[in-house]
This record gives sequence, structure tokens and C-alpha cells, in this order.
Amino acid sequence: MKTGFKPIESKFLEPNHLFALGFREGWIFGRVIKRRIVQFKPYKVIDSNGNAIDIAAGSHASQGNLRFRDPRNTQNDVLFLSEEGDQGLPWILHGGFGIKPNWINVYFRFPEAQDIRGRFPNLDPVSPPAGDNTGYINGLISPYEKPMDTSEIIITPKQHVSAEYYNKDPDYAHQPVINLIFVVYWFQALNRSMHKTLIADIAMRRKPAAFFTVGFGQDPISYDGMLETAWNETVMTLEEAAALSGGGPSFQDEPGAVQGGRRRFLGGSQ
Repeated sequence: MKTGFKPIESKFLEPNHLFALGFREGWIFGRVIKRRIVQFKPYKVIDSNGNAIDIAAGSHASQGNLRFRDPRNTQNDVLFLSEEGDQGLPWILHGGFGIKPNWINVYFRFPEAQDIRGRFPNLDPVSPPAGDNTGYINGLISPYEKPMDTSEIIITPKQHVSAEYYNKDPDYAHQPVINLIFVVYWFQALNRSMHKTLIADIAMRRKPAAFFTVGFGQDPISYDGMLETAWNETVMTLEEAAALSGGGPSFQDEPGAVQGGRRRFLGGSQ
């Protein structure tokens, strides 16, 4: 049965690929300079003390939101990036999660204190302690051995990812085990003075590029001022980016560019 889902690795970018990162205030445009595939498999979910999480039948993990802590040093967050890349370039993480056993529902938060991913706009907030049947990822949606883009996430510096867990098995306890498969991109942030034509071409979709939204909530996350310092670039709207070409239709005027009052994203996360 075709679902439209894709293996997360099929979404990974190569060096010299172009992309746009969508924040609440606007967009940053970039070019991948180098990349590194990183994986943590199996990742057995633990608490802040390094204790394994074992969830009773039909129950919510009582520890609540849990980061993906390094079992060798629980002060480290596997999915955390410092402000500046270690190669002298800005960096981001792009990847997804495979889950087992299939009985475990995982409710992701990014940033960790924000809305749970995958909520229908007109529904009340998702309740992981109740094992809600929305807003979750499990092994049927994103299999452990083949993580899918249903769990896709872009992680920017200084942000933590967390998750809550519910065991749907009415008879047996289970420990959540995750396959973390990601790629680190070191990239060049395109500058509106030096790269205005290229930025305009991306915004107008004249050049192939991945469009990513940073965050899971109804709104992208905010572009922090300290990131502006580290990345040495400011955000811009797609209309501002398109105008850098010095003419042509605005983004709204492009046929099919807007549907139902919302921008249509081509490629990457939504």
C-alpha cells in the first residue's frame, strides 16, 4: 500500500545542494558545504539519571518529557548543537526516528517546551498521558529499521528535542528503542548583498532547493537573535527574497504558489 511517505535518507541533501529554512519571522537561504551522516542505533530511552524507561502495559511514561540523553554521559544531549559549528561554518541537524516496538507511541516536542508535532489545527492540545490517537509517531508509521519522513525534523543550534511515550499494549510492559538517523550539514548562509540573484531564484523556484520548516508547532520557531550573530545573516520573507531579482511577479502572484491562504512548500519538511 502506497502512503506517500519516504525513507528519511532519501530526503538528505548533498554538498552544494540549496535550501531555505523557514522561521516564524522569515527565511534563511543556504548552500550545503559539507555533511556527515550520524546514527545512534539502538538508542534505548533513558531518564536524566541514565535509568532505562520501562513502560507498564497501557500506561504513559511517568517521567514525562525526556531528552535524548547520552547514556555514557547524561549531561549531553545527543541531538543538541552548540551555537557555532566546529568547522567554522554554521550547522544544522536533519533527520528522523525509527521506533520499536510498534506498541509505543512517541509524542515529539521541538523545541522541548512547545506544541506536539502533528496536531490537527482545530483539535485541543494532544495529551500523551491519555495515549491520544493523534500527534504521535510509532513503528508502523516510521519503522525502526527504515525511519520515514513522517518523523522528519530540522534541528538548529541551542534547541532541545524531547518526547513523551505511551505503551498501547494492554498486556505487557515495553521499553522504547529508537533508531536516530541524522545528517549534520555545515553550510554557507547566502547573503542578500552577495547572492541576491541566487536567493531570488530559490524563492521563485527557478532553482531546485529544499524548503524546510524549523519546528513542529502551528508556527515555525522564532529566529533567535544570537543565531543572527552566529550565522551572520538576517531572515527575510519570500516576497523580499523574490524582489532581490529586481523584477518579476511576487511570490503571491506565481500560479499555484498559495493555496488556502498558506504558502505551499516544495520539498523538505512541512
